[in-house]
Amino acid sequence: MTASLLCYLIATLLCAQGTESLHMVQEGYVGIYFRGGKLLETVVEPGLYLHLPWITKMVDVQVRLQTDVIRNVPCGTKDGILSEFERVEVVNSLSKDRVYDIVKAYGTDYDKAWIHDKIHHEINQFCSNKTLREVYVEDFSVLDDLLKQALQTDLDKYARGVAVMAVRMTKPSVPLSIRSNYEAMEEQRTAALVAEKTKELVQKQMDTERLRTISAAEKDAEESAIKTKMEAERARAKADTKAYEEKLVADTKEYAIKAEAAANQVLLTDAYLLLQQTRVWEHNTKAYFGERIPNLMIDTLQSE
Repeated sequence: MTASLLCYLIATLLCAQGTESLHMVQEGYVGIYFRGGKLLETVVEPGLYLHLPWITKMVDVQVRLQTDVIRNVPCGTKDGILSEFERVEVVNSLSKDRVYDIVKAYGTDYDKAWIHDKIHHEINQFCSNKTLREVYVEDFSVLDDLLKQALQTDLDKYARGVAVMAVRMTKPSVPLSIRSNYEAMEEQRTAALVAEKTKELVQKQMDTERLRTISAAEKDAEESAIKTKMEAERARAKADTKAYEEKLVADTKEYAIKAEAAANQVLLTDAYLLLQQTRVWEHNTKAYFGERIPNLMIDTLQSE
């Protein structure tokens, strides 16, 4: 081997080593190191790093929000019908300070065990206890929340540091004939619900109108009763006023009579009576004289 060829091989080897030893960590990731197959505790932030080629291996681990997509998840219901969820999405993230523990325990593909495989298990458990109608229609709206809760419960117990934000899924695919039957049943069910709601609305309007009529009648009756009561009170007040006036007149007359009687009682003395008799004689006594008057006639006439 010539010296020039040897120099060329050495230069090529150095260039190759330089390329292998340079590693860049992108934003949203952290870097971890395996040396001789052993995971090192060092976790590096985004940036450019050098490491020993062939001996040390650097791996990127995503710590920003990510979406795992699980496809074609089978669903066998308890009534013996096999359907399939074509797509299930799980939005999750790994805490940066838990990267070393999670990778050491479950490897860099930890999400396969705790998200992909777990989704298959949970959906199988769910479907095996439900009929196709319950899975496809009645309970489908709550399935995503049930899966999210089941995933997070086990993650908090066995893989703390992985958080599930949301689970999204498509409707399960079912045989065409069965789906057509369900769609027809849903149309009938929807029509029945609409009819029921319409009936409830009409009944509510009738009840409202009846209450309005009763309220108006009660109001009229109350106003009539108030008017009758006011008229009775006015008549009673008028009668009381008239009775009071009549009593006042009677009391006045009685008082006048009693006063006159009392005054007369005071005046009717012997001296007063003689005085009055003398005054009458003075005004009403006439004397007649003639040629032949056997005696004197005194005629007491009523004074004019």
